[in-house]
Amino acid sequence: MKNHLLLSSLTAICLTIVSSNTQNTVEAQQTPTGTTVAVVDIAVVMENNNKFKSMLDSIQAEITQFDKTLETARQQVTSMVEELKGYNPGTTAYSQLEERIAKIQSDVQVQMQIKRKNVLIKEAQVFHECYTGVQKTVATFCERNGISLVLNYDSKAINPQSRESVLKGVNRDIVYQRSLNITKYIVEAVNKSNATAVAPNVSNPSTTVPR
Repeated sequence: MKNHLLLSSLTAICLTIVSSNTQNTVEAQQTPTGTTVAVVDIAVVMENNNKFKSMLDSIQAEITQFDKTLETARQQVTSMVEELKGYNPGTTAYSQLEERIAKIQSDVQVQMQIKRKNVLIKEAQVFHECYTGVQKTVATFCERNGISLVLNYDSKAINPQSRESVLKGVNRDIVYQRSLNITKYIVEAVNKSNATAVAPNVSNPSTTVPR
């Protein structure tokens, strides 16, 4: 009788262990392993970023306006140079006009240097602001879709007639990807976010972006 009870107890314990191991094996098989990866073409996102394009257009308009100011100064100098030809070198009038021309040219050079510096700073700020916004959008998209890693992907086709294009393609970090490109969704999400920020009171129910 004792041997029978002991055998029954051992059998029950073994069944419990087998059942537990089987359950753990099933759970392990059902649990996804590895890192979920996606790719995004940042260059395409920036090129299609409405806010980015608008801010660059604003800078370009500023440059165009400055060019008009410079053209006015150039025309003034050209006119003064022609006037200078009517004076004899060494005379007071000649020297005074020559000084005025030199001053205008010097001022123009200084203004150009200052403007160039300011434009470069503004461009850097625009790139930083818009790229930071793209990063946040990518992070939100990935958190909602369980993506752990996103790599920058150059989707532009290689031009076999261009040495520069071929070399750039050969040095790409990503050689192959399949159905991992989330660029389209990021572009839509970025522009939707920009539109919401610009016009928070205007609803746009037709614009939908996958999680």
